[in-house]
Amino acid sequence: MDKSLRHKEIVRGKILYYLALIYPQAATLPLLQGELDLFGYPILTDELNFHVAYLAEKGLVTFENVRPRNARRAVALVKITAKGIDLYDGRLPAEEGIYLEPR
Repeated sequence: MDKSLRHKEIVRGKILYYLALIYPQAATLPLLQGELDLFGYPILTDELNFHVAYLAEKGLVTFENVRPRNARRAVALVKITAKGIDLYDGRLPAEEGIYLEPR
C-alpha cells in the first residue's frame, strides 16, 4: 500500500477516534487540527477539509456551519454520527479508506 494512502486512512481514523472521545460534543476544525497535531499527524487545513468531507459523505460525521449569537462569522462544527460510533466501536464491518487501531 502507498505510504501516503495509508497516512490518509490513519488520519481519518484519528478524526473518528477524537470525535468519539468528545461525543456528544462537536469539534471545530481548528480544534481537530490541533488534536491531530498532538497525535503526531499534523495536516494542512485543506487536507482536513478533504478528510472531513470524505467522512461526511460516508455518513460517519456531520459537518455544520453554525453562527453563534453576536458572532460575525459562522463556525464549522464536526460531530461523529451514530454510524461513526458504531464503526469506531467495531459494531460495523471495516470501511475502506479508514484505519482504526485495534482496541
